[in-house]
Amino acid sequence: MARAVAELRSWPALVVSDGRRGTSFAVRGTEILRLTGADEVRVRLTAPAIDRLAPYLSTCEQVQACEDRAWVAVVVDAEPDLELLFALTSVAIKEHVPIEA
Repeated sequence: MARAVAELRSWPALVVSDGRRGTSFAVRGTEILRLTGADEVRVRLTAPAIDRLAPYLSTCEQVQACEDRAWVAVVVDAEPDLELLFALTSVAIKEHVPIEA
């Protein structure tokens, strides 16, 4: 998880916050990542994005739905899981940054 945090800290779109409840990342003032355990990260993808990705996410053991339909939990315990986390983080950023004309 330390590698994931170090990598995500370098992403220019993300603002990191280290608080009592752990580390979280925001884009344009909206929290999109929250470390919730030693090997789990919650990612705010938005419900529409989760619906679009459902065929892929439903077959991925590392990704679980959360009560809040805008979030998924990602278990990161191997190198390929990091790549999955980074890909989902990219989706989350795109979902929360308005497209400029």
